Amino acid sequence: MAATSIDRSSSSNRQFRMAALDLDGTLLNNNHDLSDATIAHLRRLHRKGFIVAIATGRSAANTAHIIEKLDLRPLPSSIGCNDESLGGFPLVCTNGARGVMILHKSHSDIGQHCSNDLHPTNAAPHRSDTVPLVSTNSMNNNSNSNPTNPFLKQTLIIKEELFHNPLSTSLTLQTLALAHRLGCATNYYHNHHIYAVVRNEEQLALTKRYHCGFTELYCYLNETENENILYNEENAYGYQKAMELGPPSKLLILCDTEKLDEITNLVRTELNGAATCNNASTDAATQKANVIRGSPPFFVEILDPKVHKGEGLRQLCHSLSIPLEEVIAFGDSDNDIEFLQMAGWGVAMKNAREVVKEVADEVGEWSNDEDGVIKTLQQHELEGKLHFPN
Repeated sequence: MAATSIDRSSSSNRQFRMAALDLDGTLLNNNHDLSDATIAHLRRLHRKGFIVAIATGRSAANTAHIIEKLDLRPLPSSIGCNDESLGGFPLVCTNGARGVMILHKSHSDIGQHCSNDLHPTNAAPHRSDTVPLVSTNSMNNNSNSNPTNPFLKQTLIIKEELFHNPLSTSLTLQTLALAHRLGCATNYYHNHHIYAVVRNEEQLALTKRYHCGFTELYCYLNETENENILYNEENAYGYQKAMELGPPSKLLILCDTEKLDEITNLVRTELNGAATCNNASTDAATQKANVIRGSPPFFVEILDPKVHKGEGLRQLCHSLSIPLEEVIAFGDSDNDIEFLQMAGWGVAMKNAREVVKEVADEVGEWSNDEDGVIKTLQQHELEGKLHFPN
């Protein structure tokens, strides 16, 4: 997908007002956490009026603990952006399908008037008991009486949803049918939760591997022992209750790592046609789905055809009235290709995949496990390339 026509010949005469940061493999270390040095430096830049945003494949809820740990206060209107969108942390999530502004309740009394439910009053609330779910017998039945996720315990709230481009009903059903035929479990992302149907122990193991660390956000729609259930289009292959909540921001087909490339190509072929099998960057206008090879490498991701992190960044910048030319972006994986191309300057981490390094304007000297993001930002700051509105 062509991302942007920005003049990328040089950054020598350019100043950046915002850093847009991927999480896993980029901002986070190999333990999937923020280092103390990263937190301290981003807070320092933020206090000077530099804008920090996150763009991730994760859902908003699965990013919440990172945002809470950064604890960046709302920026003053003096930075010159859209005043209506300043009172929170800018987040592009689910690989560009959704953009939101996150607010910590302790930063403003706006929390008294906001809700985590961005949908009409007849929409389901964002709780794990939204639908009558049961856990598989091999999983504990998790109670939300003492939630740990910042959204579930409401220490963080969504101040504003800037955009949302979920999958269509037809693409959702086509993907669920394909995954069913392949014998794979599917993760259905809706609001703060992920819904799954598992039919055997192998599928259960993959879902447990995926949701390790955020179990309270993960909801099983069936019991593995009930083998008498017939899964078909009439019950959305077991996902009918999830679909009644609303369309998914994205779907993930879980598979073994050694089968990932095979299944990725098969999904591209089935959803988009044989011509796209070896061409993941086909123009969105000719695609029925955006299919991404997952990272970590045990899932295939399916998005609306016009959705990718680059488009999410474009919509975020439009909402904040920030020119794309004034954004520096950092990434490492396949889903960061359009993201780095869309930004004014795209930085691939030292540990990035080669296909990402090929499209980046700059390949960093440091990996994610060496605080590569902040070291590169420090380098750009010393060269006078970061803009501080003072």
